[in-house]
Amino acid sequence: MTNPQITYNNIFAADYAVTGIRRDRGKDAPVLISGSYETDSSKQPQGLLYRGPFYPTDSSGYIFLAPNFPGQTVTTSIFYGPNTSLFNPEIGEGNLRAVGSYKYSEGGHGDHGMMYQGSPEGSGTWTQINVPESLAGGTVANTIPHSTMGDIVVGNYDLAGKPGSGNAFIYNIKTGVYQVLNIGPLATAYGIWQNGGAASSSYTIAGGYKSKGDLNVGFLLDYDAIKGSIGAPTPLSYKNKPGLITHFEGITLFGSGYSLAATTDDGAAFAIVEKNPDGSYGEPLWVPIPNPAGTKLNTANSVLDNSLIGIYTSNGGIQSYVATISL
Repeated sequence: MTNPQITYNNIFAADYAVTGIRRDRGKDAPVLISGSYETDSSKQPQGLLYRGPFYPTDSSGYIFLAPNFPGQTVTTSIFYGPNTSLFNPEIGEGNLRAVGSYKYSEGGHGDHGMMYQGSPEGSGTWTQINVPESLAGGTVANTIPHSTMGDIVVGNYDLAGKPGSGNAFIYNIKTGVYQVLNIGPLATAYGIWQNGGAASSSYTIAGGYKSKGDLNVGFLLDYDAIKGSIGAPTPLSYKNKPGLITHFEGITLFGSGYSLAATTDDGAAFAIVEKNPDGSYGEPLWVPIPNPAGTKLNTANSVLDNSLIGIYTSNGGIQSYVATISL
């Protein structure tokens, strides 16, 4: 891949943050995007979903859903990962599913996991997702689901009063069973893809963990939802050489492999990874995604085909963007 062209476009209103994306059903193949916004009154992030054209985004597609749990006064929320009936018909035509985290006054300072499923009008069901302390081995301070597909949710948790205790988890929506990823220190799971369609139990999970020499590497691993078996992670590093930070933020099917959004030593990056016939992963092809505005921060939060979404700093706030890579 030699000097691919990158086309940038702003999406969403100023200070509206994008976090995840999934293709949706409907005219012109719209998308479902997850994220957050800030209200003028609270200045606290609140969960946001968007359904409509990928670019340009249409403000009429914003979906503002506040978590609704009996006896809880919700203060903040963020949606991280959406899914649609295009990939999981059980969600229901026209409905959506999204996972994220929220805080409530009666629940202390930590984040609690959440999932919404149902109509975009808000008449669906809310489910709390919290890693059990019996499984975590201590008092769970935060549970943050990052992505969902099929019957599976992946995310992260940490323990109260124990710095460096962060770990990744898998949650099966149908069975209610939690598993943890004991693959290395500070393991995170940010993306999931269901291989083989809605009836398949085969998944690929993407994230990162601390490897040898205090290096943080990205990983891909296989997961079987019926067996509950977690495959060995394949560690992958930016530009295929050791570095301080490589972390996969999102994953989507692309050709005979996957495209990925990544955080690296150089900032945001796009990667393509082929899956070999024997199930192993090939050496990634990397495309750095420079900051579209020359400011100090831009992120790679998720990916759809050859388009990466993220945010960058702008005029004292943030602006969401899409970078389309011509391959």
